[in-house]
Amino acid sequence: MVELSQLWLPVLLSAVAVFFLSFCMWMLLPHHKGDWGPLPDEDGLMNLLRAQGVGGGQFSFPHCSDPKEMKDPAYVEKYSKGPKGFLVLRPDGPPNMGASMATSFGFNLITALLVAFVARQTIPVGDPMGMVFRVTLTVAFLANSFGLVWGPIWFGRTWGSTLREMGDGLVYSLATAGIFAALWPGLDSILPS
Repeated sequence: MVELSQLWLPVLLSAVAVFFLSFCMWMLLPHHKGDWGPLPDEDGLMNLLRAQGVGGGQFSFPHCSDPKEMKDPAYVEKYSKGPKGFLVLRPDGPPNMGASMATSFGFNLITALLVAFVARQTIPVGDPMGMVFRVTLTVAFLANSFGLVWGPIWFGRTWGSTLREMGDGLVYSLATAGIFAALWPGLDSILPS
């Protein structure tokens, strides 16, 4: 069995690769440009939220705190008339890009560690690169993409933006799988010289 300590290099390299690929996907490529649109009266809404003292957090509207309220005729009317949805507000003040980037890298590192954990449980030392690639690709793709599907099912996210993000996740997963397959312990003993 492969020891987790033998996988520190593919874990670290795949976390770094995904970090830079994510930057490229979101900052350099155009496919996410239309994922978020402006509101018709952005300034008016921002002024209203500011005047109400609404800070960062997650909100639903119309809101009900108990499922029984969903049967209340007043709630049903409000919900039917719309608008209805979810609102995510970031805390006031300038964005903290350093903290966001560090957290993002931490997520990539944890994902790579989970990939390594599953791979070491299922793939012996020196197994063919194809097996390493398939297992690590599957685990990485599940981690990078499938949790996004709840967004359009329950929270009104568009399927288009979700599928684009899942496509990004596939690219991240391919990079992770390629790195793990290339650096899997014992491959030097089975590769032709």
